[in-house]
Amino acid sequence: MKKLILLLFIPYVIFAQDFKIEHKVNDDKTVDFSYKNLSPNTITVIVNFSFLENTMSSTRVVEKVSKPEGKLFKLKPMNNEQNIGFNYSYLFFNNNINPKVDDNFVYILPYKKETPMFVEELSYLGSTYSNKEEPKGWKSYSFSSDEVQKIFAVRKGVVIDVVRDYDVDTTKTFTYYNKMNSVKIEHNDGTLALYSGFNKDEIYVNVGDIVYPKYNTLGKTEVYDARKKHRINFSLFYYSTKKGVKLSSLFKNDQTEVIYITPTFYQNGESVNLKKDFFYESDYDDKTLFQNLSKRQIKKYKKGNLVL
Repeated sequence: MKKLILLLFIPYVIFAQDFKIEHKVNDDKTVDFSYKNLSPNTITVIVNFSFLENTMSSTRVVEKVSKPEGKLFKLKPMNNEQNIGFNYSYLFFNNNINPKVDDNFVYILPYKKETPMFVEELSYLGSTYSNKEEPKGWKSYSFSSDEVQKIFAVRKGVVIDVVRDYDVDTTKTFTYYNKMNSVKIEHNDGTLALYSGFNKDEIYVNVGDIVYPKYNTLGKTEVYDARKKHRINFSLFYYSTKKGVKLSSLFKNDQTEVIYITPTFYQNGESVNLKKDFFYESDYDDKTLFQNLSKRQIKKYKKGNLVL
């Protein structure tokens, strides 16, 4: 009887540095593929089989993973008396690419409840300063106040990046300023939120933390120029393959692009699109606050317990 050969694999890495795939051949001739991931964010994994025998699996498998480790997929033999023959390579991207975005989600403004803020829209300056094309759907807000403000997440998520590198210069007035301390959060639908403008010594979260609106303070604002305004810049976006590129065919970073989202926020019992150059107060109701949380999670939240 012909005995199939298990061939070696060649990992091909894109972007992420702390991710790897392992495989195990079981007694029943099935093969389990598992992963280990040290990154807190979702990873998009593409496994390419250059050789497959005695199995019906596709030659290209796409998976998305967000846990530290787990099972990826299983190969099953067509003939249970023979091993599966295979040779594979894999690549991965440090984002959830082509996520299923929840277009109906209603966000909560990032200040403490009933705190007023002035909302401005930020222009995309990349095309002016670096000849970059404006991203699709570009939308970014600046929330400002005369006083230092605690900043909260607009929805539940996991912290995937924190920048605590910059001091401020209040002797100048900046038209364009990108050296800002920031927190980036991934949500469970694959969208990402970037908050910029924190005091570098007053950021209270770390990479890997799970955060909830009105529960976890991300940090405190600070002024960053002579106007002495406390600002927090906010944008919401996700990663997508470019037009004409299928996710299963993806093999390099420049085949992806960032898509910005115009979120709706809770105001006076309604979900609204924010007007530019307008004052708002942070507000929410229980329905908005507890979106996507189970009854058990809501009960724990109300008791002041961190909900995982």
